[in-house]
Amino acid sequence: MSDFELRDPVHKRIPFSAFERTVIDHPFFQRLRHISQLGFLQSYVYPGALHNRFTHCLGAMHVAGRLFGRAVMGSSVIREKLSDKELEQLRQRVRIAGLLHDIGHGPFSHASEAVFPMLVDLPINKKWWRTFEDRQAVHEDYSVLLIQSLSEQGLFTPEFAQDVSSLVHANIEPSEWLMSLVERIPSLQRVLKAMISGEADCDRMDYLLRDSYYCGVAYGHFDLDWLISSMSIEDLDGSLVFAINENGVRAFEDLLLARYHMIDQVYFHKTKAGFKHYLEQAIVQKEIDLTIPTDPAAYAELRDGAVIEMMFAAAKDNTNYWSHHLMNRKPARRILRFQASDPNDQIALENLKKRCDESLIRWFTHSAKNSLSQLEDTEKTIIYVNKKTLNGFKLVPMFEYSDLLQKYNEKLQFTDFFVHREDVQKYKGLPQ
Repeated sequence: MSDFELRDPVHKRIPFSAFERTVIDHPFFQRLRHISQLGFLQSYVYPGALHNRFTHCLGAMHVAGRLFGRAVMGSSVIREKLSDKELEQLRQRVRIAGLLHDIGHGPFSHASEAVFPMLVDLPINKKWWRTFEDRQAVHEDYSVLLIQSLSEQGLFTPEFAQDVSSLVHANIEPSEWLMSLVERIPSLQRVLKAMISGEADCDRMDYLLRDSYYCGVAYGHFDLDWLISSMSIEDLDGSLVFAINENGVRAFEDLLLARYHMIDQVYFHKTKAGFKHYLEQAIVQKEIDLTIPTDPAAYAELRDGAVIEMMFAAAKDNTNYWSHHLMNRKPARRILRFQASDPNDQIALENLKKRCDESLIRWFTHSAKNSLSQLEDTEKTIIYVNKKTLNGFKLVPMFEYSDLLQKYNEKLQFTDFFVHREDVQKYKGLPQ
């Protein structure tokens, strides 16, 4: 039962409980009001894209709850083996995982990860981890750190915090309590995690609609209500999988195409991509003094605004090339986009780099690698179509059923080649 609700332009109403409000009201989560969803660079291209991680995470929690209510609560296989109390405990974990899946994002999200500390330097409870790698930390690691800290402050039990972390991070083990449920239903953790991070997860279902709404584009639209209503969890040879009714397949395909077009047209827009390089270089080359703390409370004090003020201060000095050009909105010129799947493009890219180097033309590249879906691997797929037959129904892998997926499941893998704006005329003088 919901104790509170708020208005939202995407979902209209988002209900939440008193317990969820204690998490929402915590400074760790309130900080997300000051972490932009698309980075302030996106507003250079789409002026309306001023929304933040706070609203996105509320939306993700709402969608996670809807997915759980439709798929898990509607599964006779799960309901036969779990009590009502256990189901409610699972539901709360899934909703909180949706709420906190992005809590570890730093200022400007991925741009600040260039100067993140090493994972081993974070004060993390290593007992939760399957393996502890020798690598640089990423925002998902900080999400676990902040969730762990919320537990230490008394908002969650250690067991609850560990389970939520296991849903938002691939390397975290579930608690003994959740593992006891997995012993009864071996693939339970897999389907729960897929609701948070998968082909049709709460994160993707919210951010596509939200980002397209605030950017003012039509690319991210799909029928959320119809897609969720068509989903269920079924047993396939002793393993739980998601099933989508045949009349819901087009809504699922629309979701995948929405993501594909948003990646191509919005998330990797040429101006945004060029400015993202500026920001990363300003951070890496120490034009601004951005240090990422390992202490969770100190990390939670980092907000976009503080870094923006650093950038404005640095931009006053013309010798701070990246900050000056970024804050004064002086973009580099994108020359060409080269496709990774085309050998001729790759040869042309290397030749262009060489020619620019020989002529002392300053350049940089920005690469992207994404795909419509991972469902072509039918041995690992978790999404099936509940196809009607003469004798009833049978589960067919989504990739086998969908002609669209078979035809359009190409990878978005390309490299954009940029030339510094001061060298554009010199580039134009190169012999063609």
